[in-house]
Amino acid sequence: MKRLIIVYSPNSTLFSEVDKKVIEKSRKLKGWMVAKFLVKEASVQENSRELSKLIRKGDLVLSAGGDGAATMSMNAIMKSGEIATLAVMPFGNFNDFVETLGRMDFDTIIRKFEESRYDEFYPLEIKVNERHYVYSGMYFTVGMMAEASRVMKRKNVRRKLKRARNRMSFSAKKMFSWYMKNKWRKDLLPDGLKLNGKKVAKNSTDYVAINGASMAGVVPGGVWYRSARQFWSGMMRNRSFWRMLRVFLVSLGGRLPGKESKGDILSFTKPCNVFVHAEGEGEELKDVSEISVLKSAKGLRVIRA
Repeated sequence: MKRLIIVYSPNSTLFSEVDKKVIEKSRKLKGWMVAKFLVKEASVQENSRELSKLIRKGDLVLSAGGDGAATMSMNAIMKSGEIATLAVMPFGNFNDFVETLGRMDFDTIIRKFEESRYDEFYPLEIKVNERHYVYSGMYFTVGMMAEASRVMKRKNVRRKLKRARNRMSFSAKKMFSWYMKNKWRKDLLPDGLKLNGKKVAKNSTDYVAINGASMAGVVPGGVWYRSARQFWSGMMRNRSFWRMLRVFLVSLGGRLPGKESKGDILSFTKPCNVFVHAEGEGEELKDVSEISVLKSAKGLRVIRA
């Protein structure tokens, strides 16, 4: 019997849509065993560890949420070691996974899975101090943009976000307000940071690695997720608003600053605290000496439009 695991959060801003477009439809499936995994208010690592215990060979894991839920589902499949398939339906504020894999309704996903129409997907693997930290499908950042993402996790912001008529506009205003107040902080990227052994410019604010078609719903990427070896990466200097705006405008034209990489190592002169962000989930890491960004040694199956 085929198995479907639906991953969603009852606290999502679009839970009513999930109930109508996913859960109700799943009740009508014949020849399927359907399970539900409710995302808890915990880290990606904790949620993915719990979900990985449920995954069996041949399962279809359907993430019905935003990029955080999709990232957690992907990590769970990778942790399980099983040959399972990931599908994503967009019910979040930013949906970079869907920008990459394409929009599909529930029936299309089920049909493609039954017809064994998969694509191979190679995520980034992030290691901190030489230990596995997280798999990232679309993008990974260190520094200013990573910390700014924490604004959207505040409870009062999420409550207002649910009521906002234009969630993208509301999110942009909140992020811009944070940026103007924090852009000159000295602790966003510590002095003495090196990228692949070379010291980065003192006014650098962000390290960015992109593996999918977009970052944060705005900056365009590519199809590096299909490559078992390469991704795009670079350092950014975003303290100046006009420099940041220029990077943004150039990025919209598809000319991203940086270059293709087969692996990056960020090294710090002494252990320090840094902010990192992977697809909707930001976190401050303590006592970091080194962060490595590589393509995962193995891929996973995904359903793509």
